[in-house]
Amino acid sequence: MDYTVSYTSIYEYETDVILNENMLKIVPYDGDNQLLLYHEIGTIPNGYKTSYRDIFGNIVYKVKIQEVHRRLEIFSNSKVRVENRIIKADYEFPYNYGFNELLLPTKLVDPEPFQRIAKEVTKGLRTLGEVIEAILKFVRQKIIYKSGVTTVNTTAYEAFQLGYGVCQDYTHITLALLRALGIPARYVMGVVNDNPRATHAWVEVLTPEGTYLDIDPTRNRFYNLGYIKFAVGRDFSDVSPVIGTFVSSGRGWLKEVKVKVERG
Repeated sequence: MDYTVSYTSIYEYETDVILNENMLKIVPYDGDNQLLLYHEIGTIPNGYKTSYRDIFGNIVYKVKIQEVHRRLEIFSNSKVRVENRIIKADYEFPYNYGFNELLLPTKLVDPEPFQRIAKEVTKGLRTLGEVIEAILKFVRQKIIYKSGVTTVNTTAYEAFQLGYGVCQDYTHITLALLRALGIPARYVMGVVNDNPRATHAWVEVLTPEGTYLDIDPTRNRFYNLGYIKFAVGRDFSDVSPVIGTFVSSGRGWLKEVKVKVERG
């Protein structure tokens, strides 16, 4: 299925900004089950752009704006093809993946506090698919969706103890449980393909064959979601859509984020 995707974020500032530098991950991922057919990225006012791929294969743009401004608009327009994967989830569990960096603890996702819980939740299960379904069911029973309780710096265990969170927290907790069982899994940031309001977060689980199974713990959806991913990584800090700094005597804030997805 082909999709046209537009992303816009608008920032406003109290006083003149004389320098604004941003790192952007707002172009659909080009790889795995996605083929990037076209993209453009820009800012108003215009800036100097460079691009590269990071260690996860994400397309990253750096933009430097030197024109004085009090409003900044960052946008991308893309066309991407999302293909269905061949789904197989009956792999034997447990399975020794060997060394994989997606099993290592990060600042936001530490598997260690979840090891006992993960073993209890999956006791007696024999396949990867059974493990995935049990973990998602457990997370949805333990976490209530509520915005404003957590932040982008809230760890998986902090959100778990609170019992509240948003898609980022559902994703971090799911990652921690999977990794505690020795199952490599990665954080995905992108947009859903049905009435998106902003970016979304979900999980991709590595199979013994080296493919990925996509799952959405927030919306309780499994496999071939059809979502459009922008970036993948170990946790949110690897995939943040916009990270920036500016030089000004006043404050700045994010005013609005607009996302649009159309089929065809």
